[in-house]
Amino acid sequence: MSQVRVGAKAQVKVGVQASPGLKLLAHMLELDIEKLEQLLAQELEENPALELTEDAKSFLPSHQPVSISFEASEPEEEVEESFEEMADTDSWLAAPPLEFKEHVREQLMLSLPCELHPIAEYLAESLDERGYLNTDIEEVALQFNCSPEVVEQVLHQLQQCDPPGVGARTLQECLLLQLEALTRESGNREWSDLPQITYRIVKHAWDDFAHARFDRVARRLKLDEATVQDALQFIRRELTPYPAAGFHESHLFIQENSAPEPDIIIRYKKPAGLAVELRGPSPDMVRLSPSYAEQYLMVRQQRSHATREEREHIFQYVSRARMFLQALQQRQQTLKRIVEVLVQRQFPFLFTGDPRFLQPMTRAELAEATGLHRSTVGRAVRNKWLQLPCGTLVPLDIFFDASYRVALLIQQLIEEHEGSGHYLTDAEIAQKLAEMGIHIARRTVSKYRNRHRILSSRWRERARLIG
Repeated sequence: MSQVRVGAKAQVKVGVQASPGLKLLAHMLELDIEKLEQLLAQELEENPALELTEDAKSFLPSHQPVSISFEASEPEEEVEESFEEMADTDSWLAAPPLEFKEHVREQLMLSLPCELHPIAEYLAESLDERGYLNTDIEEVALQFNCSPEVVEQVLHQLQQCDPPGVGARTLQECLLLQLEALTRESGNREWSDLPQITYRIVKHAWDDFAHARFDRVARRLKLDEATVQDALQFIRRELTPYPAAGFHESHLFIQENSAPEPDIIIRYKKPAGLAVELRGPSPDMVRLSPSYAEQYLMVRQQRSHATREEREHIFQYVSRARMFLQALQQRQQTLKRIVEVLVQRQFPFLFTGDPRFLQPMTRAELAEATGLHRSTVGRAVRNKWLQLPCGTLVPLDIFFDASYRVALLIQQLIEEHEGSGHYLTDAEIAQKLAEMGIHIARRTVSKYRNRHRILSSRWRERARLIG
């Protein structure tokens, strides 16, 4: 009879858990100015051991910012008093992100008579997260007691809206709509030939093309296989299967319906410097309650006649107040170090507001320059907004996401070149960006436009015509 040996192995798992203080600091770093003020107000209400200083009793909603000065060569001067007069906080980048269905709906209402608006509303609401129409024409016709031809008329107008491909019911139709839009807007012969060939392939040989039977496509349309392959690459490079995809990447932008309140304000400082204000609650605005501090000291020195429950109460709330004050102090120091490095690295952009001066930068590089951990930097720059001296509001993510810089340049190109009545197409914008050393595809231009609330050339023209 064989022996069965039964053994037990004990495993000891050692995990590093963050202390309550570190968790609080991590939470504070992620908060913008408004949410930090709410957190402080809540803590003041819940913790009797924490109170406002005499000088900060009126901090809500106003408070004194923490100032940092960056000089070119001269000693410290007064910050420009006229800044508030020239600030333009209604900058295009400060606007909330464009919601996809609302974007389509606004365009559709401009191009249809009032009696068709209910059908237009219904179709816009029937768009799914990809930008495809998620209902049948016959179903809509029954819903509104009208002919399918009327619904088709409204759908046709919807499919002319931005972004190209919206309202499609199949991938084939989505690509055809984008190719039609590209052919319409392109005045460049080099751009028009290949889109037209691709259009023929998608329209007349879709089944073979979709199943990679390129030899059949070539024979059917009397093309060589190299041209068919070029068409495939063109689709991959310039078109998208999901027209609404760009709108779902706007998580980097603030989601409220009003312009954000800046966490950091940069002002001009005579003669050629910058002054930086860190806004929001600061450590010198709150303190440990003197009465609780005294009671705490007496308990520690065993000079208090407090009951056990009273001692526990004092220890709990004094420890909590100290932890909150320490986290608030560390948050301010962290943001100060980050801003100092950003001003040093991005001074030309911050001083001029010109996106051409934005220097490529990563959060890892910022972490190395500040001596902070990458996760700390990531939390600190998240959900934070910065106001430039020219009044423009930009998210701190602008320094780490190339799409922001490109979107600013797109807007700049539009403002510079569309005064004469010519509206730049995405292809023309891509060409002008290439001349500036930024090589991106037309499809990427369209994606960044949608993501940053910049209309297409056709809808910019229409918007200007109607005022």
